[in-house]
Amino acid sequence: MKNPAARIVLSVAAVVVVAFGLFSVSVAIWGSWWRFPNMPTAEEWSAIFGASALVALGFAWYQIRQVDQSNKALIASNELARQVNVEAVRPRVQVALEPTRFVRKNRGAPAEGTLHIAVRNIGVSPAHEVRLRVSPPFTSLEKFFKPGMMNAHFAEVNETFSGNVSFRTLNPGNTYIWFLGQVPELFDDASGIPRRWEVEAEYTGTASPEPFHETFVLDLDVEKRIELPVDPLVRIGKDIEAVGSKLEAIKGVVPKKLTLSDNSFEALGRRSRGIRSSAVGARRAPSWLRRPR
Repeated sequence: MKNPAARIVLSVAAVVVVAFGLFSVSVAIWGSWWRFPNMPTAEEWSAIFGASALVALGFAWYQIRQVDQSNKALIASNELARQVNVEAVRPRVQVALEPTRFVRKNRGAPAEGTLHIAVRNIGVSPAHEVRLRVSPPFTSLEKFFKPGMMNAHFAEVNETFSGNVSFRTLNPGNTYIWFLGQVPELFDDASGIPRRWEVEAEYTGTASPEPFHETFVLDLDVEKRIELPVDPLVRIGKDIEAVGSKLEAIKGVVPKKLTLSDNSFEALGRRSRGIRSSAVGARRAPSWLRRPR
């Protein structure tokens, strides 16, 4: 029998039955032996037997309670271990607002960029049958789109977030984005478009038979405080472009050839001849070193 509590109950009951059986057999063999001198009376034996039965029942209840508590602790520990194992290998769908910054040549230019709706799987296993629901529907400002194109764009976006299966399989590391608007214009807008969306995600995975549920809040008033980082390599590239532009500007101002006036050229010629004459005299040996002919 698999239940320890039931085994304890049956064991106590068996002990009681065996004790009663042995008592009955002793009476059949030796007669009313409790009537011998200095032996307990029948009532006293009954009281001893009842007290023993109560003690046995109390001990059985205590053992059952201990076993029950131990089983509950073991079940809780196993469930916690199962949850830890599931969390380690489960998929994890994330929906967020993702800004991308425009990098200008001028380091002092104000921060500008685009804002996208991003869906990704940051877990370690694929997510299946991914369903996304958004409330209220996504929308933005007309000035970010060509005339008449905004409604078509957000009709496609909101179809993805309508509660139907958006992704049969969403593999780990994959990111899908949809354009929402430009910042800081979208952050500073006061025209009355929604500034907060709630997205519910439901999906399954191989780690658990039960589906996973996540809720995400996309808030423009919160996201506008996020830092817009710049890739260091992109920043260095823009700095090199700025230096190149400065050099091109300098190159356009400096003349390609330098010329001298006639007077300067004649003075430079006389100076050159004087230098050559001095050099020849310096190379001529002194008279006292000359050899006789």
